[in-house]
Amino acid sequence: MIGNFISNYDRLRKPLSKKERLSIPGKYRYIGATSVNDYINKYNFDGIYLLLGEDGTVEDDNGYPILQYISGKFWPNNHAHVLQGKNVSTEWLYLFFKQRKITSIVTGAVQKKISQKNLNSLSISIPDKDKLARFDTIINPIFKNIRIIESENHSLEKIKLELLSKLF
Repeated sequence: MIGNFISNYDRLRKPLSKKERLSIPGKYRYIGATSVNDYINKYNFDGIYLLLGEDGTVEDDNGYPILQYISGKFWPNNHAHVLQGKNVSTEWLYLFFKQRKITSIVTGAVQKKISQKNLNSLSISIPDKDKLARFDTIINPIFKNIRIIESENHSLEKIKLELLSKLF
């Protein structure tokens, strides 16, 4: 079961209302199930995490989960599971879910939901430790570059917004 390879940090999530977020503007991402919702002046997570939609938009049109590979400081809301790999890298976990349809574990007719219990119940075949280590040797530099490029994109977006505000 995939649950044996997931560290789940949902218990550390603390949702903030729009009113609360407006009172604490800042540089840290407040992230929902599908995207960044706001920027606030505090964070409660710092590191590399996988966010997987918990309720609302939890899967795409083809049955694959809504995922976000997140690095750095951020504050997740309560609509996304906050995960890291356990005995597998978070990058391995991300790529596993990118290739795994999850329709069978989604519940709810009106509001779609993936419970921790259902999430943890997905069956899986895990490669041996040597193959996982070789995988990480190959994939870690790629994900490091992804993190660098995303950080540069964020910086460029801030510069763009600042320049536009001065021009208009």
